[in-house]
Amino acid sequence: MKKTKVLVPTMLAVFSMALLPAASMAAPVSSNAHVQLKGNEAVAASHGTLKAHKKSTDVVSVTLALNLRNADKLDAYIADLYTPTSSNYKKFLTPDEFQAKFGPTAADVQKVTDFATSNGLTVTGVAKNNQSVTVSGSVQQLEIAFGVTLNEYTNAKGENYFANANTPSVPSELAGVINSVTGLNNEALHHNNAGKPDLQTPHVGSGPSGGYTPTELRSAYDVAPLAGTYNGTGQNVALVEFDGYVGSNITTYYNQYGLGSPAPQTVLVDGYSGAAGSGQGEVELDIEVINAIAPKAQVYVYEAPNSDQGELDMYQKIANDNTSKTVSISWGLCESSANAATMNSLHNILSQMAVQGQSVFAASGDDGAYDCGTKKLDVDNPANDPYVTGVGGTNLTLTSGNYGAEKVWSNTTRRYGGGGGLSKVYTMPSWQTGPGVQNSYSTGYRQVPDVSADADPNTGYSIYSAGSWTVYGGTSCAAPLWAGIAAVNNQYAAARGKANLGQANPTLYKMFNTTQAYNAYHDITSGSNLYYPATAGYDLASGIGTPDVYNLIRDINGL
Repeated sequence: MKKTKVLVPTMLAVFSMALLPAASMAAPVSSNAHVQLKGNEAVAASHGTLKAHKKSTDVVSVTLALNLRNADKLDAYIADLYTPTSSNYKKFLTPDEFQAKFGPTAADVQKVTDFATSNGLTVTGVAKNNQSVTVSGSVQQLEIAFGVTLNEYTNAKGENYFANANTPSVPSELAGVINSVTGLNNEALHHNNAGKPDLQTPHVGSGPSGGYTPTELRSAYDVAPLAGTYNGTGQNVALVEFDGYVGSNITTYYNQYGLGSPAPQTVLVDGYSGAAGSGQGEVELDIEVINAIAPKAQVYVYEAPNSDQGELDMYQKIANDNTSKTVSISWGLCESSANAATMNSLHNILSQMAVQGQSVFAASGDDGAYDCGTKKLDVDNPANDPYVTGVGGTNLTLTSGNYGAEKVWSNTTRRYGGGGGLSKVYTMPSWQTGPGVQNSYSTGYRQVPDVSADADPNTGYSIYSAGSWTVYGGTSCAAPLWAGIAAVNNQYAAARGKANLGQANPTLYKMFNTTQAYNAYHDITSGSNLYYPATAGYDLASGIGTPDVYNLIRDINGL
């Protein structure tokens, strides 16, 4: 599925306030000076054509994400957690302990709730770690409280949405407390990274309609030697989803391949209905690929509206629930199109997950080095985040049912390929080192992807979705494959009295950079992602490479 293209910004957002009736232009009611919240610029309004002012009596929910306490010490604390020589090595915190060390204070929460109620807004929720306050009110109340104008827009695809036409502002004493305001728009920006095969191309794999089966995937990546005992039993995996699924499709997949997997559990966020829509195939393949690798893992499918607010609220719930030590993400947004403040709020939540020992794997995108789908080099968020393992894509060939060869996935005709490149937001983390990392493209910024797996739709995965057998590819398949590997690793580690993998990157790069008992990775040295070539060692097309799971897990856990 090709992702939404980013439109050239227009001047409509700039002039929209002048086009509206005077009644919609009311000034904020506050005795204190208001200041604009940096990073919360009105990006969504620039993606569409102005239609009308949003009805003043419509009720809208808004989430206010607060800045962390002691944020300047958080990165060092996380680094300590993942340093084997540290006395704090993998002594992960609970959500309550994270709140005690880094969460916003009760006083900050009170300031925000007082501001909301003084403007007639209703406080509908406070996250248990104090990181967010959710409020609701009429359009008119929100416009007055945040000094914005809410309009209706239509994008190039004919989709209707509402958005704020200007940057929200808050009283000056809250400028250092509130990081982002989400919910002032409901634009569906997050794309999934699932790809259907080229219909004219013969497909590999022995699935009912082609595509690799669970047995073939486990054989290819050397999961098979573990599968008899280590199959994900006792492990939970959380999925980030902006759509729903049909349970009978999952059951058909399980029965076809004799997996005996537990039925997935759905967790609805922000009132999402759970109905299956146009992204149904994404959700169903995510569930199925995880259980192809870790058949007995319990999958929790978190579903929220496709919006900035839905995104943050869903991630926050996964972090605060803290029931899944592995998280898989197949939805993203190109870095240059993301709202800076929303990205920073998401980074705060991902930091919490790292502190709690949660591994997060995210698809790196399916437009190669051009994540926005344009001719501009860009990477995908959240795969660009240092606390996420970005997963790129390959073309996988089997020989007699076992691993044969791989090259970086790309299709120059259709402009598809595994995402990868340089972040312009995050600097290079200390653990991102090794042969090839200091390459000719290195600028001192975060490099993506970290690892890869099969993603070419023409060497894709056998999936049952929407009532029929089909073949899917895309880095949407590669990310849950790695999440399944993490679940198997955690079961293996627990059996030996060892800690969960947690934030995966420090460990994965350590395995890459130091001599291990077993060869843990396949180094991908051919192909490109439409711009960056595969090379020996690390590269911006395939990262470290793809896993030999049996070897990798034994290396991680010292046999």
